[in-house]
Amino acid sequence: MKYELLIKNGHVYAPRDLGVVDIAVTDGKIAKVGKGLDAEADRVIDAFGKTVIPGAIETHAHMNMPFAGTKTMNDFYDGTMSGAFGGVTTLVDFAQQIKGVPLIMACEDRVKEAKGRAVVDYGFHATITTVDDETIDAIPKLMEMGFTSFKVHTTYKDGGLYIDTPGLRRTFAAIAKAGGIVTVHAENDDMIEAAKNRLLAEGKTGAVYFPQYKPDEAEAEAVDRCIEIAKETGCKLLIRHISSAAGAKSVAAAQKAGYPVYGETCPQYLAFTREVYTQENGRDYILHPPIRGAADRDAIWGELVESDVKCTMATDDCGFYLSQKRMNDTFYGVPGGLPGIETRLVTLYEMGVAQGRISVGRMVEMLSTEPAKLYGIYPQKGVIAEGSDADIVVLDTGVSYALTAKDLHERSDYTPFEGMQMHAAVAQTVANGKVIVDGREFLGEEGAGRFLVRGKPQG
Repeated sequence: MKYELLIKNGHVYAPRDLGVVDIAVTDGKIAKVGKGLDAEADRVIDAFGKTVIPGAIETHAHMNMPFAGTKTMNDFYDGTMSGAFGGVTTLVDFAQQIKGVPLIMACEDRVKEAKGRAVVDYGFHATITTVDDETIDAIPKLMEMGFTSFKVHTTYKDGGLYIDTPGLRRTFAAIAKAGGIVTVHAENDDMIEAAKNRLLAEGKTGAVYFPQYKPDEAEAEAVDRCIEIAKETGCKLLIRHISSAAGAKSVAAAQKAGYPVYGETCPQYLAFTREVYTQENGRDYILHPPIRGAADRDAIWGELVESDVKCTMATDDCGFYLSQKRMNDTFYGVPGGLPGIETRLVTLYEMGVAQGRISVGRMVEMLSTEPAKLYGIYPQKGVIAEGSDADIVVLDTGVSYALTAKDLHERSDYTPFEGMQMHAAVAQTVANGKVIVDGREFLGEEGAGRFLVRGKPQG
């Protein structure tokens, strides 16, 4: 039989270490995995000396998102194209309910926005901002439509995103009954507002005060409250962008106690400490929640990343220009968020695998396998196995270079990881059996991505 693509001689992590094997691809699927496959193919990639992993799944990014009087600059083409250079073969973004707009309509509109633009397969988490009968009734309907994950916020009252505790209980219960998973931006809004008022009264408005505006205990309280509601309702729960030691410990403890509670963190919380806000360019690092202390960073590594706790690594990608980040001098006026969809894989490899802190298999679990399971697309995605989508990354780990924004592809003109020494680079990205990135060349097709009708979470 002649295959469309044959990847030979690569060290494959599926995420299980398969050793040096070949992967044959046809009709967008992995047809065969084995040693020394003797087959013809339209294209052969010799991956000798390279690491081969499932395509990365980005489950926390914001394309064309309005925020703080501006918006993120990547659209669904820019974002998925640049992500492909970072090994991303699937995107799950957000469909945010606007006040007065039915949740189902918000989801349908977001699909229309991505259709014809995304270069890789995509889906959406449904972001609930209004808890009423119409929204609650929409949850099982959305599950049938393939929107099987939901997001709520415990903060941003001023932005219209906040859900109070009774609303959280009602929402969690409805999602649990439907078999979905709720994901939470967990910060206590009242604590944040009190801290902001105190800082303003003291005339402390610069970026250096940003961590005090979003104190550690604000995350800790909201995380614990949501975990308790999840326990009461039986709802599967994922806490997004965990930034604190307390948050990491609470999630790990709940999961080890047998509850379906999961964590998500981001490379910036593993790389930096709050000292970045003391720098001249401190505004460039403002995101929500903030980067915290060294003890928090160490706890996230220890409790989530280096452990056997089921967790995911996302980016919270917000592709702003530096001019947007610097349009305001106050800690509360700077658009929050960092770019990162293209750099997640190589930075996690550098900080984790290259430094001997985690295995390649663990990296794959966090970037691919666990997201696929939690968001209802496993084993279609997130694994190298016969019958799965041929979403594959060939990673060159025999390189050494300094990461720099000028070599990246998304619209943002900076990276918080500028100058970091890297020892891995994406050689090829394969999505649905087609090579869409080959070295520095983009071979993908605008609009090739398909909307994913996702199933129920597997946790």
